[in-house]
Amino acid sequence: MRPLIIVMFLCITSCAQSRALVDTTVCSIAAHPSKFHNKNVRIRATASSGMEASILIDSTDGEWNKACGRINLDFHSARGDESTSRFLRLFGEQVSRPECDKDKAITQGMAHVLDPSTPVPAPCFSFLCIHCPRYRIVATFTGKLRYSERERHARFGHLGMFNLQLDMATASNLEVTDAETTSKR
Repeated sequence: MRPLIIVMFLCITSCAQSRALVDTTVCSIAAHPSKFHNKNVRIRATASSGMEASILIDSTDGEWNKACGRINLDFHSARGDESTSRFLRLFGEQVSRPECDKDKAITQGMAHVLDPSTPVPAPCFSFLCIHCPRYRIVATFTGKLRYSERERHARFGHLGMFNLQLDMATASNLEVTDAETTSKR
């Protein structure tokens, strides 16, 4: 009977420890990724999106601290609380739509076709801007962190670009800066 009680106690303790939140940073995770594998973490970071990527980065004064790397952000475990829903809505609107003059671009393109010495016009994509997110979102993210070298499959994200992934559960304490309102001032 006594060994059974000890085994049950160890199982309960182990389960409780795996559910406990570990407060950390993107830089701490990058320095010792295996230490955080399969841990529930709480990270204050900047969420960024781009061409087929959703990532968490450490940023100071709006600049990416490249030494800390990036963490792929997965939304399949996201909960439906108000703050997390707001984050997901804003993050989904990350790509802004810069204005461009399509008629001018077509005219310049035709001029280049007729006379190759005429400069090639800059591409005009009014429907998509890959590197100009509308919002700068800094938030506290919680979720399960996974490290690819401790998993069976190779890597995370589009084309396996990442070795770290946060299966996001919540996003809270959002600090949102709207690039469209700050650039028009």
